Amino acid sequence: MSGPTVSLPANSAFSKDVYKLIRPSIPRAAWPSEAIRTAFTSDPDGYFLTAEFSGLPSDYAKLAGQLVRHAGGELVMASPLAGMAAAVARAHWWRDMCLFAFVPLLFAIPLMASLSTAAMRLCLIPFVADCVGLVLTQMSLSLARGRLGDVQFIAEIPTPSLHLRVTAESPSRGPHRG
Repeated sequence: MSGPTVSLPANSAFSKDVYKLIRPSIPRAAWPSEAIRTAFTSDPDGYFLTAEFSGLPSDYAKLAGQLVRHAGGELVMASPLAGMAAAVARAHWWRDMCLFAFVPLLFAIPLMASLSTAAMRLCLIPFVADCVGLVLTQMSLSLARGRLGDVQFIAEIPTPSLHLRVTAESPSRGPHRG
């Protein structure tokens, strides 16, 4: 994997979400005493995350990886890869719009030819523009998928025995008053 690697601490929102997801399925005895260092990657379309848990017994690591995968897009949107997954979704949408316009424009050319040669030539203009758009949007989608597939990030997943410190003060708001 190439690209920048982001590291999330155990008290990050994403790490806590993963912990809440996998905690009910893994018995307390299988958890290590320290935070679990986990590598996350996304599938090229951004529909789910793949996780490699180190520090858990292999059966439980496999189960936790399956749970993360089945969490799907909700976990992707909570991860640092959310922006890149959204870029893939936008590129996919534009490519589909060009693809859906392709067939009607293709069939319009012979229909317009039955009216006149000028009408057929006039119909060729949006068809050629759509073909160019289709090629460009497919290239954009391929690049976005490649970028998303190349990025990996590391998150430390808290364990039941790890006590996270929650500060009472926020840097922007001052002391917390319940």
